[in-house]
Amino acid sequence: MGKVKKKSGLKILSVGQLNKKYGLALNIVASQIKEHGLHIPLRFLSFNYLVGFGLPYGKVIELIGMESSGKTLAALDAAYCTQQLGGHVIWIDAEQCWQNKWSEENGLNLEQVTVISDTRIEVISDAIADLSIYWRSKLTNNEPILLVLDSIAATDCEDNINSTMTEGKADMGNRAKAIYKMLRIRNELLYKLGITQIYVNQIRDKLNVGFGQMDTNTTPGGKGLAFYAAIRIAFFGGKTLTTKYKGKDRKTGRLVTIRVIKNKVAPPRATISKAPMYNNPKYHDVGFDRYFGLEDVLLELDIINKSSGGVYKYHGKVLCRGEEKFRQLLEDDPKIRRKLLEEAGINTIKTTQKLIDSLEENRFPVSEEDLDYEKHIDADDEDLEDEETE
Repeated sequence: MGKVKKKSGLKILSVGQLNKKYGLALNIVASQIKEHGLHIPLRFLSFNYLVGFGLPYGKVIELIGMESSGKTLAALDAAYCTQQLGGHVIWIDAEQCWQNKWSEENGLNLEQVTVISDTRIEVISDAIADLSIYWRSKLTNNEPILLVLDSIAATDCEDNINSTMTEGKADMGNRAKAIYKMLRIRNELLYKLGITQIYVNQIRDKLNVGFGQMDTNTTPGGKGLAFYAAIRIAFFGGKTLTTKYKGKDRKTGRLVTIRVIKNKVAPPRATISKAPMYNNPKYHDVGFDRYFGLEDVLLELDIINKSSGGVYKYHGKVLCRGEEKFRQLLEDDPKIRRKLLEEAGINTIKTTQKLIDSLEENRFPVSEEDLDYEKHIDADDEDLEDEETE
């Protein structure tokens, strides 16, 4: 009878052995982590300050809110900025509401957008993985890739879609489980590829809310998205904005309050209250008022000072008198605007472009490991033939 080998005692592995065993995900000390600091900014400058520095590469962002409160408009603005930085947009149109004309009104180049109109979570999950790998293999200079799913409330799992009305009780929880699985199996891949993810969601009233309960709102799709999101932002619509045209009031947009519910990448900051949001291109440029709230940010950071007489000063130098004059100064004087934004640390498209240009290596390379990802649907890809489009 052979001798039974006894396991040796404590074994201390070297740094090289640890890295070989666990791969590049292991860092002995945090100082070894190479942070790129890349974010996708919006043209709405005080929004960039609200969330930290913009929408971070590789993170999950959930935009929740009432109908017509600016959620999709904010996503379209992020898409515009993505394209200005040479990136690509992957738009999952679960609500079947994508319109080329409206997208062009928001400044998008349709040649830099991939649109998928599907509501099945399993199909969306696999399409996200394939498209993310494809576009990151094409964009090798750290350009942004933005994924937008509009909206979570419009998605469902295949079992529910294919079930009958009499099987309704069995449907409960299936969608939440499918969304959680999608986030669980895609999060690491999309993080490694630097894909910024926006998931648009709706606010619903809770049922059977007890007396005195503070939070009466909930969101569809279960709790998985709330847990995975690095940033959760709520949009609340307010007063309708109008303008006079041929003697009649015409709707041009509405005032919107934007509040951060969760932010794991920046400290808490003041809510943006009553920001003008325009959605009627006939009477006003669409989008959020670019400079709204910027004065409050600059005053909060003590970058500018405002006297009781309404005089604005910057490093002791008088800039102007009155809010309207200061607002006009921000719009008309790019030099002073650039100085104020840089001192406040507010991200812009130009600032991000400089940061991208300064990076000497591709921070999001596509590897064989990325290509071998977990499928949401069991499918055999061996029969697929490579086709090159000229």
